[in-house]
Amino acid sequence: MNVLFLTNDDLTQPLSIGYLSSVLLRDGHRTELTSLRNTARQKKLLTEFKPDIIALSLVTGRHTLFLDTVRQIKKEYPGITVLAGGPHPTFYPEFIHEESIDAVCRGEGEITLPALINAFERDRRFLPDTIANWWVKKPDGSVIKNDVGPLIEDLDTLPYPDRDIYDRAYPCNEHATVYAMTSRGCPFKCSYCFNHAYQELYLGKGRLCRRRSVGNLLGEFEKLKQSYPLQIIVFQDDTFNLDKAWLKEFAAQYPREIGIPFHCHLRADLLDEESAALLRAAGCISVKLGLEAAEEHIRNNVFNRCMSLEQFENACSLLRGQGIRFATENILAVPGSTLENDLLTYEVNYRIRPDFCFATLLQLYPRTRIAGYAVSMGLVTGAPAEFPATFYQDASFTLEHKQERGCLRALFALGAGLHIAPNIMRLLILVRLRKFYELCDRLWKGYCLRFRIYPYQQSAAGFAREALHYMREKCY
Repeated sequence: MNVLFLTNDDLTQPLSIGYLSSVLLRDGHRTELTSLRNTARQKKLLTEFKPDIIALSLVTGRHTLFLDTVRQIKKEYPGITVLAGGPHPTFYPEFIHEESIDAVCRGEGEITLPALINAFERDRRFLPDTIANWWVKKPDGSVIKNDVGPLIEDLDTLPYPDRDIYDRAYPCNEHATVYAMTSRGCPFKCSYCFNHAYQELYLGKGRLCRRRSVGNLLGEFEKLKQSYPLQIIVFQDDTFNLDKAWLKEFAAQYPREIGIPFHCHLRADLLDEESAALLRAAGCISVKLGLEAAEEHIRNNVFNRCMSLEQFENACSLLRGQGIRFATENILAVPGSTLENDLLTYEVNYRIRPDFCFATLLQLYPRTRIAGYAVSMGLVTGAPAEFPATFYQDASFTLEHKQERGCLRALFALGAGLHIAPNIMRLLILVRLRKFYELCDRLWKGYCLRFRIYPYQQSAAGFAREALHYMREKCY
């Protein structure tokens, strides 16, 4: 069967689609990818590729961006089946009731998506009531709700993600960077994240935290080196430094056999002097690590981070000592918090002076504990379908000093980068120039990410294309 993946991400390479495409290709199906924005390619593929299936990978907030497109596709091509997976259907499977959606997948899809499509290939009228993970809409509008199946225990059994599907969708890509993952699963239970709900969903279904072998990972990169002029690899694991024994093996082999600089995400309280040295020896040039909130009650009691400010600052010091650039992650506008709490988080970043600061406004994603916390405080004013498509623009609950906190978010990274003193920042956020601040923030973020966190060489034309995509992207 022919499967067309739709994405709204023109800036990165969605690994979920790459893995799903690879398992479908293995079963003899054909796959293509296009973005929502590229309407010309959409029309071409609909008429020439003639997809049997439209597949969506959705995150909450951005899930609504797809509905008009798939509604129009179903109107013009009524025989097409629309499948949705990703975080939003996993934790909000009621999405199945949207009129253009035929089935949703909860959890991992590399086994269950081929099973469903293989069944459809045998009989398009088949209603799969035995295929794990799927909720399927019947002709009368009722829904088959299958249980979640076991986790994929051995990640080495998965084929490498299909990179050709990206190349056909974005033929001008100069391939200086690629995205990769070494692991799946997170043992922590931060209240703003879906991981605690994921743990509950897969309780008794297998080992949650799994990691690819170093040999399997190096095999993928050997092939990539032969195909692309790579300059940097971006690892998207939740916590790259979760397993020190694995990190030691990786640091011993990766620089010798691959030797391409890389970026990764760390947890600060797991970083010690030895781990920092291993990262540097392996070729790590930049990392991202979460502070989230400087105030201890918010960080540990509300967010459940279980991390001290001293541990975070020590990690930053270790990274700086190894010459590894770092970006911090910070969450403002927390239910029950104050503007002073947010300013304290800014003050810590001002003192630490990271190479960039990600600052976001908290969003209450479905079934997260922080959402329940906000509901219990009577602060929620919207439903999940009404949430903004980005966590940079607005908060979705009742909040004091909303304008000032929005201005602080927009000025946060630039202020820390230019070392604007906290007392000056207090005055700047009183000036209602938020649109101007947001423009400055976007430009500063683009500069820092491109030249500090993910530095690589590219042609003038490639830089212009990338900058255009970045400035057009609403969910930045």
